[in-house]
Amino acid sequence: MGGVRCGRRRALISEETGEVCVSMTTFTELGDCLQAKGIGSYYQSQDRFVVSSTNPALPSSNCFWVARRHNAWYIGTWLPAIYEVPADENVCKACELVFRSSATAIYTIEASVAELLRLRRLGEEEIQGLQLA
Repeated sequence: MGGVRCGRRRALISEETGEVCVSMTTFTELGDCLQAKGIGSYYQSQDRFVVSSTNPALPSSNCFWVARRHNAWYIGTWLPAIYEVPADENVCKACELVFRSSATAIYTIEASVAELLRLRRLGEEEIQGLQLA
């Protein structure tokens, strides 16, 4: 990626190539990347980050949430349906594609988007085990 390094002191988006850092580890990094793409976000709680066209998110607004557990990223919808983002997938890119796939609150991620990003929908036991519900 042309020398792009992850972390607060390094660029998250390469000015030369426009590529995004893949291994983001914090909500701050994710929020900075989303903001650079014109997408809003905010903390709902210490471990839940909302990606939304409005603050606060409303059922009529385009929104979903993101969490991080055990070095893995998860995208959650308001059903709730929760999806694991593959470790080698860019979480900012995943959030951008999910966000741009709907104009209103997202209850499930479209199958074509989930397939493109290789998102895996979690079962109820996994959701409970990760304390994501």
